Parts: sequence; structure tokens; C-alpha cells
Amino acid sequence: MEEIAELVKNAMVLKRVERSGWKRAGMAKVESVAEHTFMLAFLAMVMGDTLKMDVEKMMKMALLHDLAEAITGDITPHEMEKEIKQEMENKAMEKLLENFEDYRNLWHEFMDGGSIEARMVREMDKAEMVIQAGEYAREYGVEKFMEFIEERNKVENPLLLFIINHFLEPLR
Repeated sequence: MEEIAELVKNAMVLKRVERSGWKRAGMAKVESVAEHTFMLAFLAMVMGDTLKMDVEKMMKMALLHDLAEAITGDITPHEMEKEIKQEMENKAMEKLLENFEDYRNLWHEFMDGGSIEARMVREMDKAEMVIQAGEYAREYGVEKFMEFIEERNKVENPLLLFIINHFLEPLR
């Protein structure tokens, strides 16, 4: 039971970890990793149901995908090399999930893109960032967020693109 309490305690930290990409864009108040994770899990539920995929697996992947940031913080690609960042996150996840083999396996599947669900959650992760950039751009101006909005070009799923365009349309 101690390991469950510790896992929950670590997940709670994500409520205080700010998304550093938005800070880099000059935002004073930004969403937390937990807020991003909630929206990704919500997208996983809606997309999974709509596309008749394994919703439980997708939601678990979404909830686990940034858990390492409870230890590492939210590190952007601008702060360090991708390989170093990945190594830090891998070590953090192995520590966090050492007593949770099923969760650890799901996280590895997500990272490897080893299933259609994993690939969809990875694409949704990108889409959620674009949607959030659209929300911030509506309030603070598009210029600050173009690098994030342009990531929509990496999203291929037609339904995700429709959702993104729904959020970005008022900016045109």
C-alpha cells in the first residue's frame, strides 16, 4: 500500500509543474502538466470511443505519459538534447513505476509507439498542445504561439485535424 500512496503523491506534484514551453513564449500564468494530462486523457476517451479503440489503454497511457516530469520537471527540446532528456525521463519513470509493471509496460508501449493506441495518444499529445496554443493565441496574440500552432502539420488524423481547426478558425 505504501507504493500506491507514493505513486499518488508523485502524480500530485504534476499539479504544480508548469508547462515550460508556454513560459518560454512569455506567458506569466500557464497551465500545469496535470491540466495538460487531463485534456489528453479526455481526448483519449472521446477519440478512443469514436474510433472504437481500447479507451482504457489510451487513457492510462495519457495519464502516465508525462509522469516523469514529477521528478524531472517539464523540459522543452530547447533546453537540452533529446537523447539526454529521454534518458532522464526513462530513469525517472523506472523509479516511479518500479512496483507497477503493468503501468511501466504501458509507458514503454507509448514511448515506442508499439500499438495503434500508443501512436494515437502520441498524436493527440501534439494536437492538445496545438489546441492550447490556439487558446492562448486568442487571448495574447498569435505571434507568440506560431511555433506551437505550426505543429498541427505533424497531426494526420482527420478527426484531430477537425478539432484543431475548430479551435484555430477564429484566429484567421
